[in-house]
Amino acid sequence: MNKKTVWGTAAVVLVAGYGAATWYMGERARSSYQEAMNDMGKLLGPEVLVSQQYTKGFWSSQGKLVLQWTPPASEDEQDASGATATAAAQPAIRFTVENTVRHGPLAGWRPAAAVVETRLIAVEGADDPVRKTFAKVSAPTLTTVRHLTGSHDFALALPAGEVGEGEELVRWQSLAYRMKVNAGASRVHGDFDWPEFTMDLADKSEDDDRPAAAPAQRLAFALQGMKGEFKVQLEDGLWLLAPGSGKGTIGKLAITRAAGAAPGVAPAAPEPMVALRDLSYGVTIARNGAHLGWVTTMQGKGSVGPVALESLELNETVSRIDVEAVKLVQKALLDAYKTDPSTAVAAVEAPWIASLMDAVPKFVAALPAYAMKLLAKVDGEQGELEYGAELKRVPDATQIAEGAWGPALLNSSAVHASMRLPKAWLPRLAQAAGQQAPKPEDINALVDMAEAQGYIKQEAAHLTSAVRMEDGKVVLNGKAADLPFGRK
Repeated sequence: MNKKTVWGTAAVVLVAGYGAATWYMGERARSSYQEAMNDMGKLLGPEVLVSQQYTKGFWSSQGKLVLQWTPPASEDEQDASGATATAAAQPAIRFTVENTVRHGPLAGWRPAAAVVETRLIAVEGADDPVRKTFAKVSAPTLTTVRHLTGSHDFALALPAGEVGEGEELVRWQSLAYRMKVNAGASRVHGDFDWPEFTMDLADKSEDDDRPAAAPAQRLAFALQGMKGEFKVQLEDGLWLLAPGSGKGTIGKLAITRAAGAAPGVAPAAPEPMVALRDLSYGVTIARNGAHLGWVTTMQGKGSVGPVALESLELNETVSRIDVEAVKLVQKALLDAYKTDPSTAVAAVEAPWIASLMDAVPKFVAALPAYAMKLLAKVDGEQGELEYGAELKRVPDATQIAEGAWGPALLNSSAVHASMRLPKAWLPRLAQAAGQQAPKPEDINALVDMAEAQGYIKQEAAHLTSAVRMEDGKVVLNGKAADLPFGRK
């Protein structure tokens, strides 16, 4: 057999082998796709997943599904007594989603069992206001890679866009979100980056204090330079809270307020409320037997109002969260999602309410605890604020049955708070509150009076205070007093 014959035979075998592998992986892709559709149908319900079809090809296949969402009844559909009236049927909005499945072993020119590109290609039933609101929004694209080992990669790309009209706008730059899931679907890790997200809204919090003709104040919220990464260990059916960790950075967080301008009048310069920068954060969720807990940290600098912060640090700890209670909350969330408001029974009889009520005693029996510590440095002086609470024992069942939740929780809990404040901050705090900076002699008089009444203590250049409530009593800077609803 000459070389040409050998090479020709090898090429035929190679092509035939690749074709067989492609056919086999195409069958596997169709089977996996159908399993995913079955799982989606169980999760969303038949009223949401209206239809789905799959057209298999040799090199690639096409899947198409139609999802339906019915908007809830508007809030003004109530009778004269204020009770919710029977809502008229709302027009359903249908979304058509297309999946392009490329078969392996070279799927989309990469070694993989299959590559799926998912795109929203049509929206039907939306009225003109909705279409106008979302006119500048492009649908995201989800790319799923099923590796030959059984693991998966997911990449979500959301193009830049904006939602809203007039002066009420939400804008964002393109978002990239990537995630990897191992073959056993027990470990997840990923990362994301989002260059910018902004909101411009009307501040209606003070509308009642202004004349009807006065223009509304404006609030602007901006996040810039957001990046993060995470890893999660999925176990025991937990997905709402699962052991893992995450960290990230935010280049800038800003909140500004501006007075509304009348027609033809130039708007006033925005007033900065919060301007933080170079923020970094981290969170770690750990499981200890039947309990979950997590620790959150954040560091940065910037300003709050007129007060410049040389540094800002936050530490938050939550502990003893019952795993079974978390599972019941997960179930309640899914049940609430599946509940049809137009056909549901009374709210207190809804299945998701029952799950939440079953979660409460488990949550309480674990004796959860919370603690927070905030540190800030201004003009070279550092201040500290701490507070927290924990259940020391299960609340009295008789008080709970009588509806006396407040006294029952206080009698069973320990609540604490403390501060360490530089005295030099007092003029700045007064200015931040919009008041004139008090004179030194006035400050000394106020501090002396507060100390004489036992509210604070003076320690050199700092003011301190600590309070703790436990067993129906409050201890303020070492002095105890009974609460009016303390233990009997």
